[in-house]
Amino acid sequence: MLASEADEVVFEHLSENRSRAALRGAFWSALDTLIPTALNSLVFVVTSRFLLPQDFGLVALAFAIVSFASGFGPTAFGEALIQQKSIRRSHLDTVFWLSFVSAAILYAALFLLSPFLAHWVGHDDIVKLLLIIGLKIFFDMMIIVPNALIGRTMSFHLAAARTAIATSVSAVICLSLIFAGFGLWALAIAQIAAPAAACIAAFWGARWLPSFRVKLSSLRELLHYGIFASGNRFLQTMNLDQLIIGTLVSPAALGIYNFARRLYEMLNNVVAGGLNSVSHVLLSSLQHDKDKVREAFLMATFGCSLVSFPAFMGLAAVADDAIPLIFGPHWAAAIWPVRFFCVIGLMAGIGIIQASLITSQGRSDWWFYYQLVRNVVSILTVFILHKYGVATVVFGLMVGVLMLWPVTLWMVSRLIGLSILEYFSQFLRPIAAYLGMLVVVLAASSALYDRSLAARLICEVLVGGLTYSGLILLLCRERVLFLVRTTLQGRRARAQ
Repeated sequence: MLASEADEVVFEHLSENRSRAALRGAFWSALDTLIPTALNSLVFVVTSRFLLPQDFGLVALAFAIVSFASGFGPTAFGEALIQQKSIRRSHLDTVFWLSFVSAAILYAALFLLSPFLAHWVGHDDIVKLLLIIGLKIFFDMMIIVPNALIGRTMSFHLAAARTAIATSVSAVICLSLIFAGFGLWALAIAQIAAPAAACIAAFWGARWLPSFRVKLSSLRELLHYGIFASGNRFLQTMNLDQLIIGTLVSPAALGIYNFARRLYEMLNNVVAGGLNSVSHVLLSSLQHDKDKVREAFLMATFGCSLVSFPAFMGLAAVADDAIPLIFGPHWAAAIWPVRFFCVIGLMAGIGIIQASLITSQGRSDWWFYYQLVRNVVSILTVFILHKYGVATVVFGLMVGVLMLWPVTLWMVSRLIGLSILEYFSQFLRPIAAYLGMLVVVLAASSALYDRSLAARLICEVLVGGLTYSGLILLLCRERVLFLVRTTLQGRRARAQ
């Protein structure tokens, strides 16, 4: 069926220089995460020193309830817009108004039910937190379409600008309020400042405003992928683990759990966050060329493993020095949960590439069912182990992730005809380099045992980083140089 003049096709997938665009995208996406992570780390360190685990726990509990409510909206219809071969203006308008109406309904329900929800979780004092943090539902829904347009055209420089603006606004507001003595309210208000600024920046970057070309036929074309993708997003963000810990244990325990999880998520954003948007768009545009899909998948997997091992497992090695020094001794109970989350983060980085491949090949339904099983396992793990402490809970979650990972590997192998040995070969050299780094870090820690925490930590980070970099250049110099050359060629081509 041909689109009418009023509903013309507005965006096709890129058909030329997609690999170079993806590598440029990886650069911009890395910048997209570098600036926000630096600012978020500063805010995280400052607020951790001013606030106690109890304060973090109350905000995390309110945020978990809002995230659960938000998950019932069409949160991932933007992915459907990216995956669709071509889109019309009616696709964009239909998704926008569906999202906006969903946000209004969800916030109204949250507004009416907030006293009951606060009483049900045993903390009546979070009612106001729910009403404030709940406003983020509107911004999260309204940003879906402009984000999809930015991603679909691989305009990752616009995504970087959007995120930098949002994070800067949020950081300034949060730090100003925390120094002014607003306590946990600084965290709560920051939760809506960032998505509000991001929403404004995204509309500016996409150069798009909604109209009223709403069509049921356009919705039907996106419905199957959008429903399962939104289901996947809901399973990823519903935060039932935090609800269980905050309700059945205590806000202080939730504060420790949320601290460890947030540290892992910040690091994961740096390591793999940029690859998420880039890999999904690239693999979607290549979905009909299996050989190129396999090549792109292996390149992304190797690149991710190259930085995941030193980042996550390096943090695990120095956590007992880093956490008390940087965040304060009142967070010492989070050391082992952080270490277990580092293993989960290592698998999550690899899993992002697998998820992008599976969903880009039109199997968002399979990924939904996998995520459903994984979340059921996680919820049962938290529910069964919560009485044994936060460290035991996170250890159980880590074991569950390791046990379920081979299932996704089987699906990846089936989709692109990839042998298991070829896949695992991507990790061998980064693992060898990490093991060498670990030996050096442990030796430095033992030799400097009687020195100050700061001196020991600085030495561990320096010798560990130098050792890993040297071993990587020694073991896989050609592949690293290939990635660098390809990236530089792409940037030169763009300049011309």
